[in-house]
Amino acid sequence: MIKSVAEMTKGEKGKVITIHGGKGKILRLAEMGITPGEELILIQKSLGPVIVRVKDVNLALGKGLAESIFVEVEENGKNQN
Repeated sequence: MIKSVAEMTKGEKGKVITIHGGKGKILRLAEMGITPGEELILIQKSLGPVIVRVKDVNLALGKGLAESIFVEVEENGKNQN
């Protein structure tokens, strides 16, 4: 199932499929390690930023950035660790 990072639930794991936005947004996310093919886990989602774990690093993303990152979520959807 494909959805934006903003639509994920806590603990869900997904693989980045695409990023919607201009070159600046794509470059900024790439510098943080978020590129197509990379796996991420949603750690926290609240009224503030969305926190994801990418390459063993937690990153805080604003809602706008989180809405522009589309991931393919695993069937079971939850991290088994």
